[in-house]
Amino acid sequence: MRLSGRTTQAKEARITIDKFDGGYNNLVDEARMDTKFAVESNNMIQVQDGIWKTRWGRKYYGPDYPATPDGASEFVKSDGTTELIVVSNGKVYKSTDGGAISEITGATFTAGVKCYFMQITGYLYIANGTDDLARYDGTNLTKYTQISAPANLTASLTASGLTSGVYTYYAQVTALNTIGETVGSTEASITTNKLRDSWTAGTDQVVWSWDAVSGATRYQIYLSDQAGYENLLGNSEVTNFTDDGTADINPYIEVPDDNTTGAPKFTSMCVSSNRIWATNNANDMYKVYFSGTGQFIGTFSDFYGGGWINLEKGGRETPVVVKHYQSGAGDGRATVLAKTPDGRGAVWQITISSATVGSSTFSVPSASKIVGSWGTEAVGGVVATDNDIGFPNRKGWFYLGPQQNYYGILRTREMSSNIRPYWRNLNGANVKNIVAYYYDAKTFISVATGTSGNDRIVVLDSEKKNNWSVDWSFGSNGFLEYTDTAGSTHFLSIPVSGTKLEEISENFLGDFGGAINYSYISPLIPVSQNKTDILNFREAVVELGRPKGTVNFQVLGVGKNDAFNTIATATVSSFGANTGVGTDLAGELYPSETRASASGGADSWAVYLLEAPSVFAQATTKKAIKKRAKLYSLQYKVYSNTADTQYSILSLQAKGRLVNRRLPSNWTN
Repeated sequence: MRLSGRTTQAKEARITIDKFDGGYNNLVDEARMDTKFAVESNNMIQVQDGIWKTRWGRKYYGPDYPATPDGASEFVKSDGTTELIVVSNGKVYKSTDGGAISEITGATFTAGVKCYFMQITGYLYIANGTDDLARYDGTNLTKYTQISAPANLTASLTASGLTSGVYTYYAQVTALNTIGETVGSTEASITTNKLRDSWTAGTDQVVWSWDAVSGATRYQIYLSDQAGYENLLGNSEVTNFTDDGTADINPYIEVPDDNTTGAPKFTSMCVSSNRIWATNNANDMYKVYFSGTGQFIGTFSDFYGGGWINLEKGGRETPVVVKHYQSGAGDGRATVLAKTPDGRGAVWQITISSATVGSSTFSVPSASKIVGSWGTEAVGGVVATDNDIGFPNRKGWFYLGPQQNYYGILRTREMSSNIRPYWRNLNGANVKNIVAYYYDAKTFISVATGTSGNDRIVVLDSEKKNNWSVDWSFGSNGFLEYTDTAGSTHFLSIPVSGTKLEEISENFLGDFGGAINYSYISPLIPVSQNKTDILNFREAVVELGRPKGTVNFQVLGVGKNDAFNTIATATVSSFGANTGVGTDLAGELYPSETRASASGGADSWAVYLLEAPSVFAQATTKKAIKKRAKLYSLQYKVYSNTADTQYSILSLQAKGRLVNRRLPSNWTN
C-alpha cells in the first residue's frame, strides 16, 4: 500500500494496493494487517506476481461409476499407453480418455473403504488395509492369496547315535509361497541324550515332518532349546527336514508374527531403494514392512529379502505413512511419518544392511528418529514437493527438509503460521482424512471444516513465498493426474459424494457450468499514521485483468462516527470491446464508386465481412466509485456470484483529501 499526501489541511491522498504477494492471513487482525495480505480470499488463487484471480473451475470427467469412487489412479501399460483405474462399490474399472468403463475381474474390495495405489515393475498395486493386497498388470487383476500354516509337526530320532534323554528341543515350521511366509505351526518338541552341539554328523539325526500345504513352494524350520524362542534353522522343498547338528541357527530370524503369504494388510506404500515399503496395518500398528529387491520386489518374507521392523513398539508413536525421501546428507531413505495422541507425531528413517549367518543372507533394518520432528495421522495428506515433504497434523501444515546452513540435518518446520487460527478450527476428528496433492508448483489440500468430511480446499503456493489461498468451496477425497492418448494431462479429483470424477482446470469457468461465489477483502487500512486525520473520500478505482461476466466492487470503512459501514458499491459488467477483426489480410474488395449499400441505397458503403469476429477479454479494465464520505480507515472488497465470471485484481485505489482534525470529544468520554 502506498499512502501519499501530508497530514496537513486538505491535502490530496491516494490509498493504493497493487502488491498482493502476502497471500491470505488470519493470524493478524485486519486492522493490523499489511496490505499485501488478504483478509478473505474465498475461491481465489494467486497468479503471476501474486495478484488474486478467480479460482479454477470444475467439469465432470468420464462416465458415472456405480458408487462414489473409493480411489483412482493412472496406470502406464508396457506399451506406454495409459488407463484410468477406478475402484467403485468394491469393483475395479478401467477406461481410456474419459470413455466408457469396463470392469477388471479377479479381485474385489470392501465397498466404502478407501484404496491406495502404487506402480512398480509393471504392476499397479492396490491396497486398502482391509482386504488382501491386489495387483494389476494391464491384463489381469490378481489378489495375493494367503496359504495356511503347516499342521501336524512331529519329530523322530534316526541313525544310531541319539536316544531319548534330558535335552529338549522345540520346533515350529512355516510354509512359503512366491509372496511371503505363514506363521509357525503348532510347536512340537523332542528330547535327546546329547546336546546338539556335540552331535556326530551322520550318526546323530532328528527328522522333523509335517503335512503338505496347498500353494506352498517350500518350508522353513525353526529350532530352539527354549519353548517359544525358535530361530531359523533351515528350509526344505519337501515335507521333512533332517537336522544332524551341522546347520547354524540364525539368531536374527524368528518365527513370523504375521502371515505374509497374502502380503501384509496396509494402506501406505512407496518404493525406496528398489523395495516396496508399507505401513499402517491396523492389526499390527507399530510395524513397517519392506519387500525384497530385484525379482523379489513385492515379496515380504525374509526368505526373499523382505522383512519388517517395529518402530517404538508399545510407545506413543505409531507409523502412518512411508515415503521415499533423503537423509540430511542426501542419501535416499525410507521415511516414516508417525502419529501421537496429542497430534504432534514424529518422523523416522530406516536403513537396511545385509548380514550372513551360515549359508543364509538376510536383511537387517535399523531405524532412527529425527530429533524434534513432527508427524502426521493423514495417510493421504503427505506429498513430495520439489525439495521437501509436506504434511498436515492437528497443529498445522509442516515441511520436512534440510536445515538451512547446516549439513546433514533434517528439520520439520511449520508453514501454516499465517493461517494458524483457520487451521486449528478444523475438525480435529477429520484431520486423518485430509488429502493433498502437489501440482503446478502448488499444494492442493482438502480439509474438513465440519463433521461431514472434506468440504474445503486450501492452496499453498511454493513459488510465491509459500502463500496461502483460503479457501475453495468444495472438498475432495483424493487427487490424481491422468494423461490421455493425446498427451493432455487432466488434474482430477475424487468427489466426497457423487459418482463421477471431477476435473479441475484454470480453463474452466464456474463449477459444472454454474456460478461460484468469489470474494477478496483487503485489510482495514488507516488513512493516515496520524490517528486523528480523516479522509474526505471522493472516489475509488478497481483495475481488473481480462474480466468476463459480472464483478462487484465495494468500499467499506470506519467513519467519523466510529461506525463500520459500506460506503459504496459498483457493479462491473461492461468491459469495453470484446470483439476484434480477424488477422487475415484484406481481399480485393472495395467500396463502389456510387457508394451503394447492399440494399442499393446511395450514400452508404458496402460492408464485407472477411472473417468472423474473435472474442477476447481486455488486458485491463477500470471501474470507479464516486461517493462523498469521511473515513478514518477503509477496506476494499471485490466479489462476484454470477456464472461465466473470471477476473484478476490488478490494483485498488481510493482518492480524497486528508484533513488534520482535532481530537474528537467522544474519544475522551
